[in-house]
Amino acid sequence: MTSERYAQLSSVRWWRQDLLKAARAIVVGAGALGNEVVKNLALLGWGTVVLIDFDRVEGGNLGKSVLFTEKDIGLPKVVAARAAAARINPDCTVVPLDGELRTVAGAGLFARMDVAFGCVDNAAARIALGQLAGLTGCLLVDGGLTPWEGVVRLYAPDDTGPCYVCTLTEEDLVDLTLRHSCLAYARRAQYGQGVPTTALGASVAAALMVQQAVKWIHDDPEMLPVPVGEEIRVDLAHDRYVRIGLPRREDCWLHPRAASPASAPAGWVQTDTDWAGLLSSWRGASDQPDAVLRLPMEINARVTCLQCGTVRSIGHIQASTGSPGDEDNSCAECGAQAVPDLSNVVTGDETWAGLSPGATGFPPWSWVQAGLPGVDTVVHLELPGSPPEPELAGLDPRGRE
Repeated sequence: MTSERYAQLSSVRWWRQDLLKAARAIVVGAGALGNEVVKNLALLGWGTVVLIDFDRVEGGNLGKSVLFTEKDIGLPKVVAARAAAARINPDCTVVPLDGELRTVAGAGLFARMDVAFGCVDNAAARIALGQLAGLTGCLLVDGGLTPWEGVVRLYAPDDTGPCYVCTLTEEDLVDLTLRHSCLAYARRAQYGQGVPTTALGASVAAALMVQQAVKWIHDDPEMLPVPVGEEIRVDLAHDRYVRIGLPRREDCWLHPRAASPASAPAGWVQTDTDWAGLLSSWRGASDQPDAVLRLPMEINARVTCLQCGTVRSIGHIQASTGSPGDEDNSCAECGAQAVPDLSNVVTGDETWAGLSPGATGFPPWSWVQAGLPGVDTVVHLELPGSPPEPELAGLDPRGRE
């Protein structure tokens, strides 16, 4: 670490550069807002930043994305952003994860982070992010933009405060009840036409987001209060700044419940163990021969053609064909629409039970629930293995004292 780089920052009475150097964050979304967040974290010397996005740099991104240049067009946004952040400050390690949030980041990755930044522009992605952060006790700093406004919301790292779903309307909730588990829905939303925004709004909102994270890391509520459970709104058209308390719905059906994974049985050590083997190990260790595993994403066992009856085995989480939002559920024989057979429960009898979690599309460190059928009491277990990125492989779960 170059001491001169942080000399002015360290002159701030309460500043602890060592805390920032050890800090870890996830940034979901590498658009204009995500660019500004990563830039700010890099300038401050934040230790590790995991950046998640599945999109590519386009010419239209250049007018409001500080980390991208013309030579980056066509590259994954996360790769281009990592290179730019390294030029800004090599002390900050940016780890790019190129893909949709739930397919590249298990809950265990969030359990190893101090802060999660939401830089997305749709409800489906915010719900997925809120579930992962809330389940694992990770502070979520969520940002949003309109043409003239920047909005920052802070969600508590436990289940005491409001969550994103608590703030949705009844109409929003009905729509999400029907479609919230489908990855194609998330992709359709992310590829849809977004709200027009400016670099100015992104810059202001990102500064507010990172400032809250800096205060959170320093953990001094008397000098540096963090407005958890509140919304900060900046109106750039009329130069107004307001803070609003967010509502908590006691009947919120997607409210994340903070949890910690139980100690996994010995049979969970091998990364290539299949679902049937994992279930068998848990049944033996828990003395529950009827136990099942409940998965955070649905696996498509097979698709059946509605027209000709052809059945095609899949054995993978619902995935896209490459076209935004289109499921690979068309019949290979006649091209007609096929019906998927979806399940998120492992009983050991599934056609895909002989496949490993990785082979069915689950990222390392995903959390699954183990329990008895029809019983609400469950324990969380972390899937074996570690991410292929060397910067993440040795991370241990973090907890705030």
